[in-house]
Amino acid sequence: MASSSKSLSGYDRDMAADRARTPDHLSPRGLLVVAEGLDGSGKSATLDGLARWLERRGREVRTIAWEPSELVARAAADLRSRTALTPRVAALLAAADAQHRIGARVSRRLTAGDVVLADRYAWTAIAREVARGLDLDWSGDLHRSLPAPDIVLYHRGDAGSAVERALATRPASVRSAAVGAAYGTFVERLLAAFDALAERARNGLGMPWPTRVVELDVGADPVVNARIVRDAVRPLVEAGGSGRAA
Repeated sequence: MASSSKSLSGYDRDMAADRARTPDHLSPRGLLVVAEGLDGSGKSATLDGLARWLERRGREVRTIAWEPSELVARAAADLRSRTALTPRVAALLAAADAQHRIGARVSRRLTAGDVVLADRYAWTAIAREVARGLDLDWSGDLHRSLPAPDIVLYHRGDAGSAVERALATRPASVRSAAVGAAYGTFVERLLAAFDALAERARNGLGMPWPTRVVELDVGADPVVNARIVRDAVRPLVEAGGSGRAA
């Protein structure tokens, strides 16, 4: 029994400290942590580890994923509307769909005081739209009404590795040189858009909203990256999420 009590002492101390920081009549304010980056850059693993750490500190954690737009999918499947589905029209439909299906859900969880971990969020939508030829500022404005994150965890990798990982899972016919080159160009545009969003945030010009960004090197030791993430999120948890941009 003594050894069991000792093994829980660190957890109990964390819980007691959290309760001491939060008045009895107040619930912790919701917190939105967003992971962004190219496919296969480790976003899900980062959020899984962060979720376990937060739950040990007594926080309710909800994880959401940025899903493809159902409105755009239906429009693309309809022969009558497909011809009108330009990149700009698709972006407008996707933004409205995201606000209805994702933004509203995030808002409810934040109001309840939960920690919401988003595996991709508005940056992913903006980067994809920019890679398809749309303007960065125009695309950013479309998503300004989504709940603003307290922090963005940007997993920065290189385009070449991302292309290799993606094509390795495709059928042989899709791994042809021509298809690989076209997809590689698209991924390079995606990475450039992500980097532009991160640079704006560093310069205090973040969009769609000003927010703090922590950049993680995809090639670094995962243990080191996990520690960087915890150190960045800990002050927000202790402050009840007060770092969110207005």
